[in-house]
Amino acid sequence: MTQIGKQLDIFADGRIMRDAGIQQAISHADEVCEKWSEKAYQFLLWYIKRNKEFMTEDVRNASAYIIEIPPSERAWGGVIVRAVKAGLIKQTGYRKVANARAHMANAATWQTI
Repeated sequence: MTQIGKQLDIFADGRIMRDAGIQQAISHADEVCEKWSEKAYQFLLWYIKRNKEFMTEDVRNASAYIIEIPPSERAWGGVIVRAVKAGLIKQTGYRKVANARAHMANAATWQTI
């Protein structure tokens, strides 16, 4: 295998691990909070009708006291991916998160389509 082929395999492995992690977070949330992922997705649909640009943390914060908090905030990634695959939103860039515990990490910005 060429060096480029090995690098492509590394990216493929990363995507596989990402997707597995997203599925694990969603499954766990659904086990702990009945139908959490569907409730979260329905909330996202409501949210994107009112907000053209946002970050996932904005949706999470807006959902407080409306739907249960999942065991891991990473479960929201699966909700966002579902909306991307449905053609409802697209990634537009990155911005620093406001969450102090995330130490100003970069996170995706999203826009409704």
